[in-house]
Amino acid sequence: AWYISLEDKDEYVWDDDDKKYLDSIGKKTWQFFEDFINEENNYLMVDNYQEDREKKIVNRTSSTNIGLELLAVISAYDLGYINYKKCIGLIRKIIDTVNNLSKWNGHLYNWYNTKTLEPLLPRYISSVDSGNFVGYLFVLKQFLIENKNKLDVENLIQNITNLINSTDFSHLYSE
Repeated sequence: AWYISLEDKDEYVWDDDDKKYLDSIGKKTWQFFEDFINEENNYLMVDNYQEDREKKIVNRTSSTNIGLELLAVISAYDLGYINYKKCIGLIRKIIDTVNNLSKWNGHLYNWYNTKTLEPLLPRYISSVDSGNFVGYLFVLKQFLIENKNKLDVENLIQNITNLINSTDFSHLYSE
């Protein structure tokens, strides 16, 4: 926030210590995602992890969490923490799981069990979380379009386009 608030960003020169510090925070943040985006959780990011309780991991996730994990994957690639093949592999696994989740008019339910993939009760749709998720899908799609020459990702782009187009927001508002 401090850097963004500078009127003349050219006045601040990032030294090597600043860059190393930011890179170490980025790597630690990515490590958290890498630890929890796994087969055990169907490649869905768990909602939270708390060290000070007996059950440290809460095996649930939301549509916003899923979108954020997709952005974390492409950010890890952009920052050089993972290679493109791993990036696309994780995206495919996440999107394959999303395709298998129960939906309402194309919307993801607000909460899912990451182990069983069942929507949690009470089942409901959040227009905020659905909007976040579709927004993240647009970012992901653009990333894939810009990088599609590296691997064949046309089917993945089409799959994401289908997820976006099938999410019908008209049921969530009254004209």
